[in-house]
Amino acid sequence: MRKGFTLVEIMVVIIILPFVLFLLDGLFGTLLTEIPRSWRTAQQSTTLLNLLEQIHQDVGEAKGLPAEFAGRTAGDGLLLVELPEGVISYQIKEDRVTRSKLTSAPGGEAVPALRPAGILPAAGNKGKMPSPREVEQERVWSEPNSKIEWKVWQKDGARYAVDVKTHVELKVHDRLEKKMARAHVFYGGVLR
Repeated sequence: MRKGFTLVEIMVVIIILPFVLFLLDGLFGTLLTEIPRSWRTAQQSTTLLNLLEQIHQDVGEAKGLPAEFAGRTAGDGLLLVELPEGVISYQIKEDRVTRSKLTSAPGGEAVPALRPAGILPAAGNKGKMPSPREVEQERVWSEPNSKIEWKVWQKDGARYAVDVKTHVELKVHDRLEKKMARAHVFYGGVLR
């Protein structure tokens, strides 16, 4: 009956063990960092796709893409889409994209007809709380690591399409990486 290990068996374990630990280190590193990061990237990409689908739907039904509406000018942070039922604005602000239906106030100033859930009215609204109907109609997409750029195409003064570029930016080992980059051109409904 054997009661111990031979010197050869111990030497083999000592030589092979570092290689096994090295392989397992890569596996554990992947399990602990790369898989959660990839999952977050996929979730953010899905949210971007939902936003792009809404923009595509609105631009496809658009009567036009106004350069301004009631004192608000379209640009890098604001996209205006004129639908048969009113003007819709998409605004990028503080890692969020907000879709609102705009109405014209008596002074000609554009006022969002809807507010996102959980946001209190501005001080000028005299403390009036939004109705449930108003809250349900506005959409907000939270995009903390996403970059969204849009540009309206125009020819001879007619604005006819929206070029939207998106990607997810992640900080990996002290450098920024662009993931899930995509570009879309949505043509206005008047051209179909």
